Amino acid sequence: MLIRVDDLVPHEELVEGRLRDLIDKIVGEKAVDIPIIVAPIPGTRKYVILDGHHRWAALRELGCRLAPCIVIDYFSDEVKLKTWYPAIVGSINTLLRELRSRKLIVTECEYGARQIGTDILESYAFIVVGSRRECYGISGGIREQRVVSRILSDLNMKGILTLVYYGELEDAISDLEEKKISYLFLRRPVTKRDVLEVVRRREMYAPKTTRHILPFIPAKTYTPLHKLL
Repeated sequence: MLIRVDDLVPHEELVEGRLRDLIDKIVGEKAVDIPIIVAPIPGTRKYVILDGHHRWAALRELGCRLAPCIVIDYFSDEVKLKTWYPAIVGSINTLLRELRSRKLIVTECEYGARQIGTDILESYAFIVVGSRRECYGISGGIREQRVVSRILSDLNMKGILTLVYYGELEDAISDLEEKKISYLFLRRPVTKRDVLEVVRRREMYAPKTTRHILPFIPAKTYTPLHKLL
């Protein structure tokens, strides 16, 4: 179905380079290939974007009034929500200097990756665990997560470190233990109610925070661009 672009509400920040590439793709194809996945925001006439933030932003930039969407029942047991976990290969020293220069509170701690539960993570934006058993706590919440995400992305672009993301925590911890990655960034898992609360507060998570898993693979429909203007 087609929904007004202004009625769609993001819950994650964008990756600017990815947005520019997607705009070029949509203009070149004169169509949007895959619909945006959305869910109703209770008590409103708006919809939270679950998958397709960059498609939505591209359509907005192109002056489109409408966006092709698939509306789902967010609280269905078939719709799963997981959390992305950043990890890096390389030294953490430059990152620590950048964090402290931006007045983020970073403290050394003594947790192992398998010892850290949700109760511990509540007090931190991230707990960073190293392959040589180093551990750093970055105090804060989603605002500080956004700052960390921007710094990681910038250092990755500059080639100072290599940034990767894990969709499964066990895979990330296993790679850390096998020293395939140098540091793993742990954060409190996001819930569906967290997502809706962030939207209500008009805040946003850092890019690649939430990972929605649907009971279907959205088909490519290639909605013509002229129908969305």
